[in-house]
Amino acid sequence: MFDFSGRYAVVTGGAKGIGEGIVRRLVADQASGVAILDVINAEALAKELDPSGSKVLPILCNIADRKAVAEAFQKIYASFGRVDFMINNAGIIRDKMFHRMEDDQWDIVIDVNLKGSYNCTKQVIQQMRDQEFGRIIFTSSIAIYGAVGQSNYAASKGALSVLTKTLAREQMGKNITVNCIIPGGVDTDMTRSAGIAGGGPAPGSGPPPGAGSGGGQRRIAQPKDIASLVCYLCTDEAHYVSGACIDINGGSR
Repeated sequence: MFDFSGRYAVVTGGAKGIGEGIVRRLVADQASGVAILDVINAEALAKELDPSGSKVLPILCNIADRKAVAEAFQKIYASFGRVDFMINNAGIIRDKMFHRMEDDQWDIVIDVNLKGSYNCTKQVIQQMRDQEFGRIIFTSSIAIYGAVGQSNYAASKGALSVLTKTLAREQMGKNITVNCIIPGGVDTDMTRSAGIAGGGPAPGSGPPPGAGSGGGQRRIAQPKDIASLVCYLCTDEAHYVSGACIDINGGSR
């Protein structure tokens, strides 16, 4: 476990799935404040983790809406005063073969997964530069290696990998790290709806030879597995890890 006393985090898509796992781990690691941005109501999760209501701040917010994001961060800064960890985790899928894909299926995935990450990061980057500390993390996907029926999702997640490397170089000398995690299949509602969880292959990955169900560890990942890496990247020990795009898939690829 880590000690994040005095640190404040924002987690998009933090009400369920990987995001919820990250929120739970940050609270367990004594973060002084965690804001959850999601289109799903996270009040029950916040009350469970923080009965006092002083540390976990649930905010209903569509991160593709720039005005809504600005209003959300006004609330965050009013409550916390600062943001140390910006964890861009929110993501959606609208799967269809490219030649059958509708324009709105393309647009909404790019808007949430890519534009939403821009909107949120834009709200913290200058403050992090001024305080000369920050940890920015993007959640990509193994789909970036090619995923049939997920051209929109793969494109949005692949763009985050490139953004990571560029943004990391721009922050050199400011004690701000920028990294990207690339999970394989994770047991979440989204992957279950796509038929991935419960032993199916992750997007863009066939089952590895001899792996059996669940990849190299013979099981599908749980959100807490991803949260462990995210929280490590937030530590002072990870100060020299920046611009990295890190696969986390149990050896399945």
